[in-house]
Amino acid sequence: MRIQVLYLDKLKFDAEKNLANKYLERIKSSGRKVIDPIHLKQINLKELDQELGSGSFNILLDEKGEKLTTAKFTELIFESSNKRINFFIGNTDGFTEIMKKKANLLLSISPMTLTHSFATIILLEQIYRATTIKINHPYHKA
Repeated sequence: MRIQVLYLDKLKFDAEKNLANKYLERIKSSGRKVIDPIHLKQINLKELDQELGSGSFNILLDEKGEKLTTAKFTELIFESSNKRINFFIGNTDGFTEIMKKKANLLLSISPMTLTHSFATIILLEQIYRATTIKINHPYHKA
């Protein structure tokens, strides 16, 4: 399983960068057997378009997207035939309709509008949580 979290705007504050990196490291250390590798990367619009055409399962974060429980999110990652998943986090302009149509899934992590930094952190935490569910780690107490 390969996962990429690709975002258009930079993480501006050190606290946000540190928290995102903390979850990224947790995923890397606990999820070695189920996710290898995971990448967090800032991209531009040209790279976004290339990745959307890469053959990966492409998920755009959008406040109007599908709402999943943690259990369903875990299934999406680990119980599907998707071996490569790209999560895309937009900038202040969001995604165009063309980009949305190229995606395999629009996913909402909140009905509220979030900064791209917070969306990145929340997404990484949910990927970490899904990983701990997969390996029966006690982090997730449902």
